[in-house]
Amino acid sequence: MVVLTYQLSILQIQLAVINSSNAVGVKDVPAKEFIEAFAKHLKKGNKSKIPDTACFKELAPYDPDWLYIRAASIAYQLFMRGKVGLSALRTHYGGKQRWGSSPPHQRQCGGKIIRYCLKRLEDQGLVGQVKYQSEDGTEQTAGKTLTDKGQTDMNRIAGQLIKDKRKLKK
Repeated sequence: MVVLTYQLSILQIQLAVINSSNAVGVKDVPAKEFIEAFAKHLKKGNKSKIPDTACFKELAPYDPDWLYIRAASIAYQLFMRGKVGLSALRTHYGGKQRWGSSPPHQRQCGGKIIRYCLKRLEDQGLVGQVKYQSEDGTEQTAGKTLTDKGQTDMNRIAGQLIKDKRKLKK
């Protein structure tokens, strides 16, 4: 019993040391705040042309920065999930299609905007392809993932958000 109690107290001390460290990551910040801050970061460094939206949409997006918010959201999904393919992102950003009196069904969103955002993130060096060797020896791709530069940029912006919050509290 004494040995078990001693080990538990050491574990609690180690956990207290880990929790008191100043290391801040993306998971420590609320998603909405992080996505808005990362969208501002992407907009500041990116001078790309915004593509047209889908032809079946009746209204244009209300927010003029909608593309940067979507790109930041895609980067956030890549950070949280690890490697993700286009199909999984299309399902994530999809929605319900209403059929009148019939029950609605889940539909995938279009892939053009997601491909465009992934391409821009790749051009900035934040996202890369996941490659692996198949059984027959050929190199295959299996979705996208964040690069080391992308992870450090996202963690740096999350750290800045936490510092700004702490300054406001004082």
